[in-house]
Amino acid sequence: MTKFRLRYAPSPTGFLHIGNTRTALMNYLFAKHYNGDFIVRIEDTDLERNVEGAIESQFENLNWLGINADESFLKPGEEKYGKYMQSQKFGRYEELAEKLISIKKAYRCFCTTEELEKDYEDQVAKGIVATKYSGKCARLSESEIGSNLKSNKDFSIRFLVPETTLNIKDFIKGEITFDSKELGDFVILKTNKIATYNFAVVVDDFDMGISHVLRGEEHISNTPRQILIYQAFGWETPQFGHMSLIVDSTGKKLSKRSGNALFFIEQYKNQGYLPEAMFNYISLLGWSPIGEKELLTKQELISMFDDKRFSKSPSTFDMTKMKWINSQYMKALSEEEYLEFTKKYINTEMFNTKDKSEDWLNQVLLLFKKELEFADQINNHLNIFFNEVDVTSETIEILKTIEEHESVIKEFETQISTLNEWEIENIKSLIKLVSENTGKKGKHLFMPIRIASSSSEHGPSLADVIYLLGKDKVLVNIAKVK
Repeated sequence: MTKFRLRYAPSPTGFLHIGNTRTALMNYLFAKHYNGDFIVRIEDTDLERNVEGAIESQFENLNWLGINADESFLKPGEEKYGKYMQSQKFGRYEELAEKLISIKKAYRCFCTTEELEKDYEDQVAKGIVATKYSGKCARLSESEIGSNLKSNKDFSIRFLVPETTLNIKDFIKGEITFDSKELGDFVILKTNKIATYNFAVVVDDFDMGISHVLRGEEHISNTPRQILIYQAFGWETPQFGHMSLIVDSTGKKLSKRSGNALFFIEQYKNQGYLPEAMFNYISLLGWSPIGEKELLTKQELISMFDDKRFSKSPSTFDMTKMKWINSQYMKALSEEEYLEFTKKYINTEMFNTKDKSEDWLNQVLLLFKKELEFADQINNHLNIFFNEVDVTSETIEILKTIEEHESVIKEFETQISTLNEWEIENIKSLIKLVSENTGKKGKHLFMPIRIASSSSEHGPSLADVIYLLGKDKVLVNIAKVK
């Protein structure tokens, strides 16, 4: 059986985002499941739109996620596979485009930009929706071609589309039929000698022995053109599969303008998401394993991968679920792993950790281990421990709804003031004593104590919070609500 070789081929016109991460990840799982190769190839022929740092960002974030390439320009494979950056293959594309001319499968097009625009406008004026090239230069005589070349007239190279019906067996979408009459003769080499996407990608996939092309459904319209090029050269065609769109909560294609969903992988990395959690969640976008289990390791996903379990329907990027999955991975961290990871995200401009002992800081951070959805959220919880916090008017109003809260706070202050040994167990006993002395339990006991001690109505273990705030700070906070 032919070795499975799959590729992810980003254009460095932008940075790694959810959509192309899903493409890379699925190609990676597909290749690894069948003990094949995963290749990263850079499609950088659109020189004017290439973004500085985009290539580095792609590799850095793919590696962070654990999507490691077997081959790339950083780690080339066998020489027969050629170069892994399209900008290093201009000569190869030109040579093959000329070969197609020699076997009458392509021709030189001398039409100017103005002529092409006029032709387009004439077709639109006639009500033609699917505009296409008229084929004018395909009918030029040899003498006309020779004359144009002699006068150094600029030309592109167009593929001569044969009249045929293409029945494509897409391993996700099923059979898709195209009539080549709808395509028109398309450009494969521009006047500047740079290959177009559809031509370069076919040459690259052939050179690299790609067995399966797995990509987003927005590429379906490119597939017939690419298959015609394969057929013109007599090359074996890879198997094609097109994954469904990823949409946002409104049903529109996920983009950087989508509402509550972050778009770029770097954004998640900067907010303190775990790469293992992201790998897990993105693997479930448009694909599902057998069974109900959703929290899956990379090795489990590789083992369970099945190319027959792709969904044909759009997949919704659910930020709430993404956060939930990440929170489960954070809970599963050991205390040491959690502390090492979370400390990287503390905003040290807001919270001066240098003046605090490491043991105290660790205890504060561990209070929120089961609450964080991502590491950067720790900054939402630290203010009461590091800074003076005023009680909000909303919190005061909540306090007023609790009957006889004044007596609970007064008794709590009395007991705190006389507590000599500042230990968690002693604080727990103190709260129990306040309950006995006031006759209050549940919300009527704990809410006044929490608001009085921490200036907030929410938080983790009350005794732990009081202990870590310290006696002096708790007494200062009590004075704010008396």
